[in-house]
Formats: sequence, structure tokens, C-alpha cells
Amino acid sequence: MSVRVDPSFLEELRRFGAPDVTACFNCGNCTAVCPLAGEEGSFPRRLIRYAQLGLRQRLAASSELWLCYGCGDCSETCPRQADPTGFLASARRYFISAWDLTTIAPRLYTSPIFTACLIGVLTVVLTGMFLGSGGRLNREKLELFGFVDLEWIHYTGIAVLVLAGLAVVANIANLVRASLLAIRPGPQGPRPLLQAAWGAMGDTLKELALQRNFAKCESPIKSAQGRWYLNMRFLHLAIMWGFLGLWGATALDFLFKTPGSFVPLWYPARLLGSVSGLLVLYGTSVAILFRLTKKGGRLFASTLLSDWLLLSLLWIVTASGFAVEIAVYQAEGPAWGYVAFLVHVVVAMELLILMPFTKFAHAIYRPVGIWAFHLRARRQG
Repeated sequence: MSVRVDPSFLEELRRFGAPDVTACFNCGNCTAVCPLAGEEGSFPRRLIRYAQLGLRQRLAASSELWLCYGCGDCSETCPRQADPTGFLASARRYFISAWDLTTIAPRLYTSPIFTACLIGVLTVVLTGMFLGSGGRLNREKLELFGFVDLEWIHYTGIAVLVLAGLAVVANIANLVRASLLAIRPGPQGPRPLLQAAWGAMGDTLKELALQRNFAKCESPIKSAQGRWYLNMRFLHLAIMWGFLGLWGATALDFLFKTPGSFVPLWYPARLLGSVSGLLVLYGTSVAILFRLTKKGGRLFASTLLSDWLLLSLLWIVTASGFAVEIAVYQAEGPAWGYVAFLVHVVVAMELLILMPFTKFAHAIYRPVGIWAFHLRARRQG
């Protein structure tokens, strides 16, 4: 793969929170302690070397970039305080931004003013649109879809998903193209390639479901003092599976339940949504607490705007969802239930709109990066 050396690359990475990796003299200590280094023994120091030399394309093609969960072992033992963990996180932020054709992502990652203005504009527009669709306040009983019209929510959601989906597909194409450039030829013919791609898909799903590589990292367990419910792997799994469960509950509601109709708490979709919501609320609350107190491991030692944006949106969506549920199950629906419902719908739409451009995008980039890594491994033996 032909590459071009770019001396300005390190300066660009610093805009996305990269530490001063010029301090790294490639001693290999980070590779020695990293549980994901593998037999070739070059991760993560090889990626740092790419950045030092300005080999932007080589770094973009390194699917290992998406394997790191940020346990911090490498940074804690680095004799030069080069902070490989922070470097890998900043590189992921950089490429999510660099592959975004709209240029929204780099602005969200680097400009608090732009972020505040965009969130403000989205909030005003969505609030005005939803209130204009209904706006009827029944004080005798809670009629949420008289306050915000169901069809407006439905079609706005479809429009948002389509636009976000198009942005994601365009951005992911850049990741796939960069990753495939690093795969050397394997067995010839379409069948071996398809077999390798299918096998890599299975490897990826296994990793995503249980995140077994996370278990190899000892720092999160040490930082939680042996309490499994506070280590990074459990928090990450709680947020991921909780969010997927909320999607599933929403789909079941849409398919099998009349909108606005009353169902008991043990109704399958409602029960799934409640359990999933608790997982997300717990995971995001502990993560926010760890970031505020700078406890819980290296990952929480420093927090950027992108971290706060994702955690805040997820927490508000989940907390407002529970507030709506509490209001619905009261004998006389309180007026604040309407406010909670409006907040829930507006922030949920904002979360989906911003998905391709914020840290939330790693939920798509990471699986693709893991798949490319396993595909390369299978093609190259």
C-alpha cells in the first residue's frame, strides 16, 4: 500500500485530545503489558510510530485501533508518560471525524460553541414541531399522543433514521476501504474470501456479545477493587445490551401494541423496556460519577466534550422514559408527565440525528473494525 508521510498529522491529532506521543521512543513496554498485543508483538507501539511519522493511511488501515477498550495498562506502565491509551482514543475520534463527509463530526469533537448551538437549534426546532403537531393538554387524564401527535413522531423518526443511515453508510465505506487495503492476498477465488468474511462475522458477533477481550484487561478489575458491577466491562455491556433492549421493546410496542393503550408492567415489551432502561441508567450513572470523581480506571481519568455529550443524551433519554412510565401508571396523570414525554421524544431524536457524528458512532465503527481485523487474520492465517 503506497503511503504519504505527513508531518502535520500529529498536530491534527492533538485537536482531538491526543497526548504528546513524540515522547515515545518505541521501547515496547506498552506491547509487553497489552493483553491484545498478539503474537506479532507490535500493538500498540506500531500505531504510535505511524502517527510519529505522519503515516495517516497506515494508521487508518490498522483495524487494531478499534480493538482497544481503554483499560490503561499501557499508559500506567509507560516510562515516558506517552499515554498510548489516550492516543488510541484520540485517533478513533480523529478518523470518525475525518471520514465524515458533512464536516459536522470534527466540529462536534473540537468546538463547544458549535456543539451548544447545534443542540440548542435542534431542541428548539424539534420542540416547536412536536408541540405544533398536537399541543392539547388534558388535565383529567394523561393523553400523551394528544400532546404530541403520534404520526409526527413516527414519520420524523423514519426521516431521521434514513438521513442518519445514509451518513453512516457513507462514513463506514471509508473505514472498510481503508481496512481492506491492509489485507494481503490470501487463497485465490471468491469462495475462500466469502468463507473468511463469514467466519470473521462470527468472530465479531462473539466478541461484541461478551466482549471477552475486555476480560483480559486487568486494570478495570483492579480499579473497581474486585467489584464486578463497577468494572468497565460490566458498565459497557450494561449500556450496550440495555440500549439494544430498548430498541427491541420499541419495535415490539410498534408491532403488537395499540399506541397509547394501557398495558400492565409485566407486559413483555414493557418488562423488556424497563429492565433494559435500568441497565442503561445504571451504566451511564456510574460512568458519569466515575468521570466526575476521576475514579474507576484510566479511561475515566480525563473526559472530553464528546464523552459528556453521549453520556448526557443517553442518561436524559432513559431517565425521562422512566418519568413518563411513572406518570402513565398513576391514577391521575400528572401535568409534568407531558413535559417528561416531550423531553424524552426530543432528546431521543437528537441522539439519533447526532449518532453518525458523535462518540455514539463507535457503536458502528468498532464492529466493522473488529470484523476487518478478523477477516485479515483469517485471510493471512
